[in-house]
Amino acid sequence: MRIMSLSAFTLAIIGFSGMTCHAQTVSFEARNESGFFIRHQNAVGRISQINSPLDAKDATFRIVQGGLANRGGDSVSFESVNFPGFFLRHKNSKIVLERGDNTAQFAQDATFVKSLGLDGAGVSFEAVNFPGFFIRHKNFVLELNENDGSALFRRDASYVQEAPRAPQ
Repeated sequence: MRIMSLSAFTLAIIGFSGMTCHAQTVSFEARNESGFFIRHQNAVGRISQINSPLDAKDATFRIVQGGLANRGGDSVSFESVNFPGFFLRHKNSKIVLERGDNTAQFAQDATFVKSLGLDGAGVSFEAVNFPGFFIRHKNFVLELNENDGSALFRRDASYVQEAPRAPQ
């Protein structure tokens, strides 16, 4: 019989019940648009400057390690701090904020592999269910697009992980 430590047992119960563990709360700044952060606004993913406490909350996310799809490794999901239970996901090539619905499809759409930024620094986020497709900003709106290999795409799909913009 294998004996688990209390923390491993707790994690097993949490995983079994469908609850998530949040390792960190962070914000992400666009590498090629200084002062512009990933955020949600009216349920749309975008980048913008932070000009108010609401902007700061919209630009702060709890990172779910392993992602909702429980992929482990460098996979993550982005949970809104001001709308707990709502996550960034891709839908029709757009990044939107929606309430988690406990379906496998939602979990896949809300899970991204975090890797070295495509521009060689920072981080980039690739959809787990669409390999080669990354979160990128285009006209300040977040989209899920296939990496076309261009320098512009690499810059638009790279972000710097920062301390949370909203006070914790």
